[in-house]
Amino acid sequence: MIEAYLEQCKRGRALPEDFKRNLVQWLSELSRLQNKKEWGQPRTLRYWSIPAYALAHNMKQASLMKRLRELEKIARQKFPDSIPSSRKARPPLTEKEIQEIREQYLAGADAKKLAEQFRIAPSHVGQLCRKENHLRREERERREAAHEAANATESQTEPIDKFESEEEYSF
Repeated sequence: MIEAYLEQCKRGRALPEDFKRNLVQWLSELSRLQNKKEWGQPRTLRYWSIPAYALAHNMKQASLMKRLRELEKIARQKFPDSIPSSRKARPPLTEKEIQEIREQYLAGADAKKLAEQFRIAPSHVGQLCRKENHLRREERERREAAHEAANATESQTEPIDKFESEEEYSF
Protein backbone atom coordinates (compact mmCIF):
# COMPACT_ATOMS: atom_id res chain seq x y z
CA MET A 1 0.00 0.00 0.00
CA ILE A 2 2.82 2.41 0.84
CA GLU A 3 4.52 1.58 -2.45
CA ALA A 4 1.30 2.33 -4.35
CA TYR A 5 1.00 5.65 -2.54
CA LEU A 6 4.63 6.52 -3.31
CA GLU A 7 4.05 5.77 -7.00
CA GLN A 8 1.01 8.03 -6.93
CA CYS A 9 2.97 10.83 -5.24
CA LYS A 10 5.90 10.57 -7.64
CA ARG A 11 3.77 11.39 -10.67
CA GLY A 12 4.99 14.71 -11.89
CA ARG A 13 7.24 15.56 -8.93
CA ALA A 14 10.23 14.42 -6.96
CA LEU A 15 9.85 13.20 -3.39
CA PRO A 16 12.40 13.72 -0.62
CA GLU A 17 14.80 10.82 -0.17
CA ASP A 18 13.57 9.96 3.31
CA PHE A 19 9.85 10.33 2.50
CA LYS A 20 9.10 6.60 2.70
CA ARG A 21 10.84 6.30 6.07
CA ASN A 22 8.97 9.35 7.39
CA LEU A 23 5.65 7.98 6.16
CA VAL A 24 6.21 4.64 7.89
CA GLN A 25 7.22 6.47 11.08
CA TRP A 26 4.09 8.68 11.00
CA LEU A 27 1.83 5.70 10.53
CA SER A 28 3.46 3.69 13.30
CA GLU A 29 3.36 6.59 15.78
CA LEU A 30 -0.27 7.40 14.94
CA SER A 31 -1.31 3.78 15.46
CA ARG A 32 0.51 3.37 18.78
CA LEU A 33 -1.05 4.26 22.15
CA GLN A 34 0.61 7.25 23.81
CA ASN A 35 1.06 7.67 27.56
CA LYS A 36 -0.54 11.01 28.40
CA LYS A 37 0.25 10.94 32.13
CA GLU A 38 0.22 14.37 33.66
CA TRP A 39 1.67 15.16 37.04
CA GLY A 40 -0.69 14.12 39.82
CA GLN A 41 -3.12 12.41 37.44
CA PRO A 42 -3.65 8.70 36.79
CA ARG A 43 -2.04 7.20 33.71
CA THR A 44 -4.05 7.80 30.57
CA LEU A 45 -3.37 6.04 27.30
CA ARG A 46 -4.64 7.73 24.15
CA TYR A 47 -4.03 7.74 20.45
CA TRP A 48 -2.74 10.83 18.71
CA SER A 49 -5.27 12.93 16.85
CA ILE A 50 -3.94 13.80 13.42
CA PRO A 51 -3.97 17.58 13.96
CA ALA A 52 -2.28 17.22 17.36
CA TYR A 53 0.39 14.93 15.91
CA ALA A 54 1.07 17.36 13.07
CA LEU A 55 1.30 20.27 15.49
CA ALA A 56 3.66 18.38 17.83
CA HIS A 57 5.97 17.48 14.93
CA ASN A 58 5.97 20.90 13.20
CA MET A 59 4.02 19.69 10.19
CA LYS A 60 1.15 21.27 8.29
CA GLN A 61 -2.06 19.71 9.55
CA ALA A 62 -3.84 19.83 6.22
CA SER A 63 -0.95 18.18 4.40
CA LEU A 64 -0.76 15.26 6.82
CA MET A 65 -4.51 14.80 6.79
CA LYS A 66 -4.52 14.81 2.96
CA ARG A 67 -1.76 12.20 2.83
CA LEU A 68 -3.64 9.96 5.24
CA ARG A 69 -6.90 10.35 3.28
CA GLU A 70 -5.07 9.33 0.11
CA LEU A 71 -3.56 6.31 1.87
CA GLU A 72 -7.00 5.33 3.10
CA LYS A 73 -8.40 5.63 -0.42
CA ILE A 74 -5.68 3.31 -1.76
CA ALA A 75 -6.31 0.86 1.10
CA ARG A 76 -10.02 0.79 0.23
CA GLN A 77 -9.19 -0.04 -3.37
CA LYS A 78 -6.65 -2.76 -2.54
CA PHE A 79 -8.47 -4.36 0.42
CA PRO A 80 -12.24 -3.84 -0.03
CA ASP A 81 -13.09 -6.87 2.14
CA SER A 82 -11.31 -5.40 5.17
CA ILE A 83 -13.38 -2.22 5.32
CA PRO A 84 -15.79 -2.09 8.28
CA SER A 85 -19.40 -1.75 7.16
CA SER A 86 -19.68 1.60 8.95
CA ARG A 87 -16.91 3.05 6.74
CA LYS A 88 -18.09 1.67 3.41
CA ALA A 89 -19.29 4.27 0.98
CA ARG A 90 -22.98 4.08 0.34
CA PRO A 91 -24.06 3.91 -3.30
CA PRO A 92 -25.92 7.01 -4.48
CA LEU A 93 -29.62 7.23 -3.68
CA THR A 94 -31.99 6.12 -6.40
CA GLU A 95 -34.92 8.28 -7.50
CA LYS A 96 -37.26 5.79 -5.80
CA GLU A 97 -35.39 6.15 -2.48
CA ILE A 98 -35.36 9.95 -2.76
CA GLN A 99 -39.12 9.98 -3.41
CA GLU A 100 -39.70 7.66 -0.44
CA ILE A 101 -37.61 9.92 1.82
CA ARG A 102 -39.60 12.96 0.70
CA GLU A 103 -42.95 11.23 1.24
CA GLN A 104 -42.01 10.01 4.72
CA TYR A 105 -40.62 13.43 5.67
CA LEU A 106 -43.78 15.16 4.49
CA ALA A 107 -45.84 12.66 6.49
CA GLY A 108 -43.98 13.80 9.62
CA ALA A 109 -41.07 11.38 9.97
CA ASP A 110 -38.00 12.58 11.86
CA ALA A 111 -35.02 13.50 9.66
CA LYS A 112 -32.55 11.70 11.94
CA LYS A 113 -34.52 8.45 11.77
CA LEU A 114 -34.76 8.74 7.98
CA ALA A 115 -31.01 9.33 7.83
CA GLU A 116 -30.36 6.16 9.84
CA GLN A 117 -32.82 4.17 7.76
CA PHE A 118 -31.24 5.17 4.43
CA ARG A 119 -27.64 5.38 5.78
CA ILE A 120 -27.11 9.03 4.89
CA ALA A 121 -26.34 12.16 6.89
CA PRO A 122 -29.28 14.05 8.47
CA SER A 123 -28.12 17.15 6.62
CA HIS A 124 -28.56 15.26 3.34
CA VAL A 125 -32.18 14.52 4.29
CA GLY A 126 -32.64 18.24 4.94
CA GLN A 127 -31.20 19.11 1.54
CA LEU A 128 -33.42 16.59 -0.24
CA CYS A 129 -36.56 17.74 1.59
CA ARG A 130 -36.33 21.54 1.31
CA LYS A 131 -39.72 21.87 -0.40
CA GLU A 132 -41.32 19.40 1.99
CA ASN A 133 -39.85 21.29 4.97
CA HIS A 134 -41.34 24.51 3.60
CA LEU A 135 -44.75 22.80 3.20
CA ARG A 136 -44.56 21.39 6.75
CA ARG A 137 -43.72 24.86 8.10
CA GLU A 138 -46.65 26.46 6.23
CA GLU A 139 -49.03 23.75 7.51
CA ARG A 140 -47.78 24.27 11.08
CA GLU A 141 -48.28 28.04 10.78
CA ARG A 142 -51.82 27.51 9.41
CA ARG A 143 -52.67 25.22 12.31
CA GLU A 144 -51.25 27.70 14.83
CA ALA A 145 -53.21 30.56 13.25
CA ALA A 146 -56.42 28.50 13.32
CA HIS A 147 -55.76 27.54 16.94
CA GLU A 148 -55.18 31.18 17.92
CA ALA A 149 -58.36 32.24 16.08
CA ALA A 150 -60.35 29.53 17.88
CA ASN A 151 -58.94 30.67 21.22
CA ALA A 152 -59.77 34.28 20.42
CA THR A 153 -63.43 33.47 19.60
CA GLU A 154 -63.74 31.33 22.75
CA SER A 155 -62.49 34.19 24.91
CA GLN A 156 -65.02 36.58 23.31
CA THR A 157 -67.96 34.26 23.88
CA GLU A 158 -67.18 33.59 27.53
CA PRO A 159 -69.70 35.20 29.83
CA ILE A 160 -68.41 38.18 31.73
CA ASP A 161 -69.38 38.24 35.38
CA LYS A 162 -71.57 41.24 35.85
CA PHE A 163 -72.50 42.47 39.23
CA GLU A 164 -76.13 42.80 40.05
CA SER A 165 -75.86 46.42 40.95
CA GLU A 166 -73.36 49.19 40.91
CA GLU A 167 -73.41 49.27 44.68
CA GLU A 168 -70.99 46.38 44.74
CA TYR A 169 -68.47 48.57 42.96
CA SER A 170 -68.58 51.34 45.47
CA PHE A 171 -66.06 51.41 48.23
